[in-house]
Amino acid sequence: MTLQFMTIMTAAGAMAMLALTHNAAPEYYMFAVLVALLLVTYASSRLSIRAIRVQRNITDHVYEDERVQVELGVRNIGRFPRFLLDVNDRLPPFLEAEGEHDFMVPTIWPRERAVLTYGAHPLKRGVYTWESLDVSASDPFGVFQRFEPLLAKGEAVVYPRPLELGGNLGKTGVETRGLTTGERSRGTESGLDFYGIRDYQPGDELRRIHWPATAHHGRLTVVEFDRGASENVACVLDARTGTEYGTDIDTSLEVGVRAAASLLHWALMREGEAALAVAWADGPRWVSVERPQQEYEILEVLARVRADTTMPISSLLRWTGRQLNPGTDVYVITAAPDDRLAGEAAALIARSLKVTAFLLDAHSFDPRASHVDEYARRLESVGGRAVVFRRGSNLRETLEHVLARES
Repeated sequence: MTLQFMTIMTAAGAMAMLALTHNAAPEYYMFAVLVALLLVTYASSRLSIRAIRVQRNITDHVYEDERVQVELGVRNIGRFPRFLLDVNDRLPPFLEAEGEHDFMVPTIWPRERAVLTYGAHPLKRGVYTWESLDVSASDPFGVFQRFEPLLAKGEAVVYPRPLELGGNLGKTGVETRGLTTGERSRGTESGLDFYGIRDYQPGDELRRIHWPATAHHGRLTVVEFDRGASENVACVLDARTGTEYGTDIDTSLEVGVRAAASLLHWALMREGEAALAVAWADGPRWVSVERPQQEYEILEVLARVRADTTMPISSLLRWTGRQLNPGTDVYVITAAPDDRLAGEAAALIARSLKVTAFLLDAHSFDPRASHVDEYARRLESVGGRAVVFRRGSNLRETLEHVLARES
């Protein structure tokens, strides 16, 4: 009960006592007015939220170190003003709001729309979903309040931020220039041969526009260069149920996703082809891109990866082998290798594919899990390469060590 309600009830009771004891008309009148006020304010508070509609707009695609902007549009579709609206948004897990996300709207008039905004920072990559928010409304005097959840769905996809890897980039004469906004530009043409011309695509550098051909065809045309000694990379990411070790944002799957994003980004910056194989609940998925501006296709998949599949990493590697061409560098990323993994790797090596296992030591993430060192020895015995990553190690240095070994 609110203080206002207690005050009016006390006053109404006093008026009633005075009216009964003195049989005074003014006291009867005041008692009736107070009771009517309670009835009107109660009805007003019950009806207030029914006329409120909330629309949610979200910055739907960001990197994990960027800000998610949330906008709540609160509209009064009724014929009467609504008072003392309290709007409290429900944040998804692993999302931290900047300051308050609880708003007070003193008055919202008929057909008026109030815009409430706040920012939030995701603690890790993934898909963040909003379902509803809590709204409370009151009568003009604040006597009664009504709380009710209102549906306001929304979704934000948070991409993993690839690490900028050095590796042996200097050997190709290709310069990489990753932008802090998440955009990527193609490498410069230093050391590459002229290949031809093609239509302009979003992300192409303006200095590559071929103006004579543009004037001739009536559309933007750019110069294409031969890829030369490019790097084709395929990452095979384990997402089987029970293979994610650790808690919250510090898990083996999160490290594996970032490793895959970084290796594939590195390949694209070297003018190579980048491919990702990962099993989803409905089966394996294959994504292959050739241009840096297509990188979001891979990042979209990596943002949505969850450890909820039944396919072992060895089966996924065998399925992936059907998609690969000789000479591709294959990186198997797993925290739960199985006994058949070495055999499947040997079959790919026999087809002139280079196989490197990036083994996430499950024991370092969860003391109850097993070490992966024995599987690393098995893979190396069949001609593959194996690198063991333990929790707390420097991921960038480990990946650059992997790339240096490949050279």
